Amino acid sequence: MKYFGILSMLIFTVTLNAQSFLGGISYGKSTFNYKIKLTEIEGETKAFFSSIEMNAYEIPCQNTTFKKDLLAFYVVSDYYTYEYKYIKHNNNFKGNLSVFSNESEQLLNTFETDLIEENATEYNVIEKQDVSFISKGLKFHGTLWNPKSSMQKGLFFVTSSQGNDRSGSNAEASYFANLGYTVFNYDKRGTGKSEGNWQSATIEDLCYDDISAIHFFAKISNLSLSEIGIKGSSQGGIKIPYILIKLPELKFGISISCPSGTLLESDLNNWKNTNIEQIGQKNINAAAKVQKAGYDYLANNMSYKKLNSIKNKYINQDWYKYIWIPEKNIQKDYKLNFSGLPYFKKISQPILVIQGLSDNVIPENSYKIIEKALKKSESKEYEILLLEHTTHSMSYLNKEFPYFQMLTPKYLASITEWLSTIENK
Repeated sequence: MKYFGILSMLIFTVTLNAQSFLGGISYGKSTFNYKIKLTEIEGETKAFFSSIEMNAYEIPCQNTTFKKDLLAFYVVSDYYTYEYKYIKHNNNFKGNLSVFSNESEQLLNTFETDLIEENATEYNVIEKQDVSFISKGLKFHGTLWNPKSSMQKGLFFVTSSQGNDRSGSNAEASYFANLGYTVFNYDKRGTGKSEGNWQSATIEDLCYDDISAIHFFAKISNLSLSEIGIKGSSQGGIKIPYILIKLPELKFGISISCPSGTLLESDLNNWKNTNIEQIGQKNINAAAKVQKAGYDYLANNMSYKKLNSIKNKYINQDWYKYIWIPEKNIQKDYKLNFSGLPYFKKISQPILVIQGLSDNVIPENSYKIIEKALKKSESKEYEILLLEHTTHSMSYLNKEFPYFQMLTPKYLASITEWLSTIENK
């Protein structure tokens, strides 16, 4: 998820001289919790922000001030700046949060918020270990999350789309590790610290990396594949059934925001939903035809001559400015032609499929088509979960907290409940 923009791409391991504080913000009938970790680095105090509700884990705060009775810092997202200021009160802090617009720099709202010191035994319940492994000659870097109270079950995060590294799944990794799962996430090829090029890789290449990582995870955690489940979202979700077939020993799969068709169809659906207001209902189908040609060329499904023929037919239309046409020498992306649907028909393990009903990326009937495929499979324990007012990234806009993009409340709770059912069988 991109809530904290570029900040969410930074990973720090902070363990020395650390203090941890719990905070909360209430407004109307709503509330959300967060954690602040203060760590001394090279003689300076640095603050790190975490909140499972906001899918944030140890985001580095900016301009941290910690002296005498004052603690202050701010966090920047794509659209807002959150300025936190506290005054020390015994071992805790009392303060407020001011929310500013990045565009206008205007103060939008202020919330009261306090910090309470967390007991060291409460927040040192997870040991993180940075590790590396080799797949197809490339070196990959990941994190093993070891709960001190382990239930000897594993959860593996399948990598997702674009140039996203493991930091995007760190908040959920910490959540499930706190439940007792041994968790593994890693930087996919060409992201974070890992070698390679994700843009030129096929889905099969990326799945091979995931499978290599799963075997490595099983080895270093001393878990059998039968005690490990896998979870993925979007492009990661579409890889779940493929990996389950390749590794039938795996215990379960969780597929989030998964399209029923190809990734190309999802990209086109997202483009239509993004541009229909500007283009209009009358012209959207013609415009989509041109945009599809651009994607088809990118996926190596169409010649450049054919693409130019379609482009030139519509280039003088007012709506053409919303079309993206790739350059002739662009790196082809064969991932666009991949569909997970044939593999849903072949799985045998339990699987949970989750779709948000406000998802503008995947077609709205994806879950119905996937369910039909699962009925033909050998899996007797599958579940389709639909979440209202939920986006592709499992977030929703709380009208009482309009400045915060947060995970929909039922998302993690529903997964936890489903896992409890699966693990008890």
